Amino acid sequence: MDEIRHTITRTVPEIMALRRELHEHPEIRFEEQWTSDRVAQFLDEARIPHQRGYAKGTGIVATIRGEGHKTVLLRADMDALEIREETGLPYASRIPDRMHACGHDGHTACLCGVAKALAEHQDLLKGAVKLVFQPAEEQAAGGRFMVEEGVLDDVDAAFALHAWPTLPAGKIGIRPGWMMAGADWFRIKVRGVGCHGADPAAGVDPILVSAHITTALQSIVSREIDPWEAGVVTVARIQAGMATNIIPETALLEGTYRSLRPEIHAKLAEAIQRVAEHTARAHRASATVGFGERRYPALYNDPAMAALVAETGREVLGADNVVEIEQPCMASEDFAFYLQKVPGTLICLGIAPPAGAPSPPLHSPRFNFNDDAIPTAMRLLCGLVERVLGQP
Repeated sequence: MDEIRHTITRTVPEIMALRRELHEHPEIRFEEQWTSDRVAQFLDEARIPHQRGYAKGTGIVATIRGEGHKTVLLRADMDALEIREETGLPYASRIPDRMHACGHDGHTACLCGVAKALAEHQDLLKGAVKLVFQPAEEQAAGGRFMVEEGVLDDVDAAFALHAWPTLPAGKIGIRPGWMMAGADWFRIKVRGVGCHGADPAAGVDPILVSAHITTALQSIVSREIDPWEAGVVTVARIQAGMATNIIPETALLEGTYRSLRPEIHAKLAEAIQRVAEHTARAHRASATVGFGERRYPALYNDPAMAALVAETGREVLGADNVVEIEQPCMASEDFAFYLQKVPGTLICLGIAPPAGAPSPPLHSPRFNFNDDAIPTAMRLLCGLVERVLGQP
């Protein structure tokens, strides 16, 4: 589709400007009203039909229909993070303590560009393309809502891109099979006996007990999980006390646990509860353990679809620009909900700057999506649409 490729080249500057505009207006889970309005405006200007109101209101599904019965879905996430930006960019976040630190501004802009390129050549499509602009990927599993609301009901294959800071811009990364971990959250409330800080023997110190629990939790993966299995247990937040001379009555620990297989997930959950409760009891305290309600499943890339992505990438980007990702990533992604229902693949989009330049990691206050990756993303996704819809 040479016509589409020419349109991509012409459209890239507009999409770069859109990406930076999105970067200035970050919004967190289910609050992406400005972002949703801006995407809808773009789709209206491109005369692309779409429906709004998905996933608690801010989700959008656009559809471009050609002649044919197959449907391919492309998804971008729109939400940002609760981080204070430290990039110093002229288009840095205008919203205090909100930042696009995971590349979702780039994902959304790239999908807008793909939508425009495909819409201008709708007559060349051999089927339908669904473009999903999804809220709340971070921590709230907005993808689950989209799936439950039926966006996959008529879909044959689904694809998404994610910015990957360890890959150079211009390259993509593929891994067939298990790609990203499933994740769940835990909350442990430790109850002791408060007292004056000068007389700790008069009470039961929940802060000390929390420290023992934190240390003991680290033994779960190293001593209860097979070394050949992947697992992570992380305490990420501890909160206790109001004054420096008072031992409080309670302390709170919160964190996450991750794995690639359901059996390991269940084993980690059982161990977290057992270790927390028994460690607290050994120190004359008690612990109540709760788990999250928005678990992310592990993400599995369909091997046949991963092979199709690699083949398409070699054709449209060049063989040297397609890299196999050797190890699964223990981060999580709610595109896993889509891939539980239909075959597809999450694709790693290289965004690292030229060799030797620093590349801040995802969720860093100094992170910025590299606009040089936009043409790569648009060419790959348009090429995938062509290949999937053109297959028997």
